[in-house]
Amino acid sequence: MTPSSECKMNDQASRVKAASRAALTVIVACVLLMGLGCQQKMAEQPYYRPYEPTTFFADGQSSRPLEEGVVHRAQYLDSDPLVTGLTAEEWGRFWRRDEVKVNPEGPTANEDREHAYGAPRFDPRADQPHSNPAKIYVSEFPFPITGADLSRGAQRYTAYCAECHGPLGNGKGKIWERGYLKPTSYHTEKVEANEPNAYGQIPLGYSRGFWKWDIHIPVREVPIGYIFEVITKGYGAMPDHAAQIPPVDRWRIIAYVRTLQFSQHAEAGKLPRNILEKVTAGDHK
Repeated sequence: MTPSSECKMNDQASRVKAASRAALTVIVACVLLMGLGCQQKMAEQPYYRPYEPTTFFADGQSSRPLEEGVVHRAQYLDSDPLVTGLTAEEWGRFWRRDEVKVNPEGPTANEDREHAYGAPRFDPRADQPHSNPAKIYVSEFPFPITGADLSRGAQRYTAYCAECHGPLGNGKGKIWERGYLKPTSYHTEKVEANEPNAYGQIPLGYSRGFWKWDIHIPVREVPIGYIFEVITKGYGAMPDHAAQIPPVDRWRIIAYVRTLQFSQHAEAGKLPRNILEKVTAGDHK
């Protein structure tokens, strides 16, 4: 092959490559133009950005509140015990409280528990609607508790509760170990030697909320609806956990707390045989 022939072939190959690149460029451009041409009008909707004003509504706000009675998908009704922990009777009484108008500038009655917010809504006076805890808080779980629920409850308890109340529910959490608050124990006897003592005049394991109204009752005997309300709204130094823990998980946590309490007061004769054998074997070690 002569040098001139070789140059002609290289020149021809270069022209072919250049033509291929040009064709590819044209094809890509056509595809992009076709994509733009096929864009639907729904891609550019006339929506309002958050807090953007508008002249359409009289109040000038583009963000609209929900209409009365609207229930969003998967929302529980406000009166459902699953999200209140209250009996139907107490729920109705609680929301009728506004029928009695309170003068914010007037003196506060010493025994105005009817309009008190927070837990517990309990009044030991026999002639008051709060004289019986069973009429206020539910005593049964709103759904059947399975082994999977207990496992989930143990997991959520470890994540949100154990840092204060301790893994065993005896108040021996990391918060207490570092010298901060003294959490409530779920047990009336010490599970471990090195754990918080009684809280002032309140015996170990007794409800501080009920003690406020001079009701002396262990935590293991309070209605589970009361525990649900404390988790939801908080009490004393304990913050509310409504935003962190869904209602169903709150009940699962309560079921696990009841399991911790049962573990300290279980009757050996009622234990399953396989568990009783393990307990008996532990006694001989």
